[in-house]
Parts: sequence; C-alpha cells; structure tokens
Amino acid sequence: MRATFRGEALLQLTVEADELAQAYLSQRVVPQEYGDDAFHVAICTVARLGTLVSWNFKHLANARREAGFNAVNLLQGYPAVRIVAPTFLIHGHEEKEL
Repeated sequence: MRATFRGEALLQLTVEADELAQAYLSQRVVPQEYGDDAFHVAICTVARLGTLVSWNFKHLANARREAGFNAVNLLQGYPAVRIVAPTFLIHGHEEKEL
C-alpha cells in the first residue's frame, strides 16, 4: 500500500520559516550544504509543532544539534523544538516500576 498525502496536510515553506532556516545556517547549526535540514526544523518550529521526528542522527536527532536549533529559536523569539528518533516515540515515554 502506498501512502498518499493531501496537499492541505503538508506544511509549506513560508517567508517566516525561510528566515528562521537562514538564521540556523548563518549560526552554523548545520552546514550550508545540508540546508534542507535547517528548513525541516524551521518549518516545524514556525508551525509550533513542538516535536520533529527524524532518522537523521547526524544533522537533526542529536542533543548538540537540538541545542543549536533551540538557541537560535530563543534568540528569534520561537519556542524550543524537540528532535527525536522514531524509536523515542515508541519507548521514550514508558515508565518502569522499580
């Protein structure tokens, strides 16, 4: 079965998100050649999603990058965004009884 997405269900790149992505790139949160990663985070941040799920451990789903994105977000007046691997959604909120 092939997934299809309705156009209205997709988030769009706005001028606001573009400016935020450029701020990430100018602060070297991610290298210029990986600008798409900056756009992914900016679009989620501007849409106030709160969490971005990604398998991209090198440029997105790691603590150092998340801190960099959120430092720029704070300076630009945006809320923090969590960037997690899909497995976090499966196992990350389980509480174990001691």
